[in-house]
Amino acid sequence: MPNSIRKTVDFARLLAHKGRVATFERGETVFQAASPSDTVYIVKKGLVKLAYLDESGRKFTSTIVDVGGIFGEMCLVGEKYHRHLAIVVEEAVLSCLSRATCLGALETDLPFLQAMLSHLACRLEECEDTLEDLAFRDIQARLSRRLLKLSTQYGVKTKHGTVIKLQLTHKELADMIGSARENTTLALNRFQREGILDKSRFRIVIKDEEELREKCGIVAN
Repeated sequence: MPNSIRKTVDFARLLAHKGRVATFERGETVFQAASPSDTVYIVKKGLVKLAYLDESGRKFTSTIVDVGGIFGEMCLVGEKYHRHLAIVVEEAVLSCLSRATCLGALETDLPFLQAMLSHLACRLEECEDTLEDLAFRDIQARLSRRLLKLSTQYGVKTKHGTVIKLQLTHKELADMIGSARENTTLALNRFQREGILDKSRFRIVIKDEEELREKCGIVAN
């Protein structure tokens, strides 16, 4: 499913003693688009989202990076300036490593090299998933896939359903699926009427996961 890096390794463990540590509050920007790309960030605490912003102000959230995850790594393969911006979703503690430090680790640390190759492969696969979604799936299907992914990553099972333990506005959800807020709200309202989910301010409870799977064409095993 798109828009969230499948973390295959804990980079915070691999590079535990490298780089400086910085703390960011919710809503704070780590870096802006078009700013110099010369630092790799590892999330030790919190959540950070990566998003593209066009000249009209439209935003598309490509990734949410959680604890142990890495971002800013494109500087290691030649990126000079960031193509997206990084914003803190939940108060974050980040390890900030220079490009030179990471390149040195890639040359001398085989586990780090293997982890980075795996990470980049996941990034490529998820970019392809996102292109497929935007090209061939409607808003309801994209929203269903996104909710299933959030449920897997941040869901907590309760007697009422699976609560997504991540504060998200309708606008933030819309940014994750490449939709307008109004259309995303309409889709959420329809899912609620159909008994698929319950929602309130910043809170979504998935009540019928199988119906969500049907809406996005995923066949249960």
